[in-house]
Formats: sequence, C-alpha cells, structure tokens
Amino acid sequence: MNKFSDYELSLLAKLPLDIAALANEHRIDIMNAAECWDEPPFPDNYIPEMIEIYYGNTPSPHVFIVNGELEDYRLDDLDLNTKSIAVQIDDQWAYIQIEGQEILNRLGGVILPDVVIEPTALLNSVLQVENHG
Repeated sequence: MNKFSDYELSLLAKLPLDIAALANEHRIDIMNAAECWDEPPFPDNYIPEMIEIYYGNTPSPHVFIVNGELEDYRLDDLDLNTKSIAVQIDDQWAYIQIEGQEILNRLGGVILPDVVIEPTALLNSVLQVENHG
C-alpha cells in the first residue's frame, strides 16, 4: 500500500470514497483532481489560451494547443491501452477520467477551439515517431 503524506491525506479527505480509493493505483491523477475538487467550472464562453492533454502517467502532454494552434502532438510513447486521460486548461486541471470513469469535470462553459495544425508541428511529431519508434 502506498504511504500518503499528511497533505495528500487532507486532499483525499475531500473526495468521495470510491474516487479516493483509486489513489493507490492512480496517485498523480487523483491528487490532481483533489487539488481542484472545490474549484468551480470554467465560466460560460471561456476561451482557453493553452490546452494540454495527457494520456496515462507522463510528465509532459501528448497534445499541446496554444491559442487554437496545435504546438505539439507526441505519438512516440502513446499507450493505446492507457487507463487515464487528463486535460489541463490554462494551468488548471479541467477534466480527468480514469478507467472510463469521469473523476473531475470542470469544463463548464469552455469553448474548445477548432485546432489549426501547422504542417511543421505535424511533421515534427511524425519524425519523432520514426526516429524513436
């Protein structure tokens, strides 16, 4: 069993028991959800500057969008069987799903962009896969 710090235990105490129980296997995602648990959803018509999408336990996003433009899309270490998806909007956790269960949804009135894909960003992502895959 994982040992949790006093701070982590205080975060877990905010969560429903069924969600807190997932912390043993999905510690980072559950702690991220707990840190934003009491935050309100984004307001109506909120247009994000930055969107980061994480698949599984990874320190950097697989999808990175800035002002509606795809800046980075990493295919090289994407596990198609990942058990979690986390979305960060403007440095705030907005959505977390674990094993098909919605854990956190603060999307509220966010207007998601029609993403513009710069050819160089797409090419760089493809070349990363070819060079590392």
